[in-house]
Amino acid sequence: MTRKAIIQLLVFALVYTLSVMPHAWGEMGCYRQKVSFMQKCNWSIKRGMAYMPPHAGCCRVVQRIDMVCVCRTMTEDDEKTIDVKHVYFVSQNCDSPVPAGNKCGSWTIPAPHPPPHTHA
Repeated sequence: MTRKAIIQLLVFALVYTLSVMPHAWGEMGCYRQKVSFMQKCNWSIKRGMAYMPPHAGCCRVVQRIDMVCVCRTMTEDDEKTIDVKHVYFVSQNCDSPVPAGNKCGSWTIPAPHPPPHTHA
């Protein structure tokens, strides 16, 4: 291999590494945020239970974290004990709603329904 080819290969590898690393770091940050969220908001997000509005401590956590990222990192294992629709409701109740179209675990958040048409 020529020196020029080796340098090109190294530059490509460096550019690729730099483009992937921030995403990986972001996911790690989301993992920590998800753990904090799951601990503080556990009563509101439990699977198999009626939805319970979040308490103030839960909302303080929700307002400090990236709920879109937390929702995106919910796994099948998480969904065995957590209701992702409840996660979404908590985000709404805590004034940090995950926008429609985003995934929360395996569930895609639907667009809001338009108001019913009224005849005048």
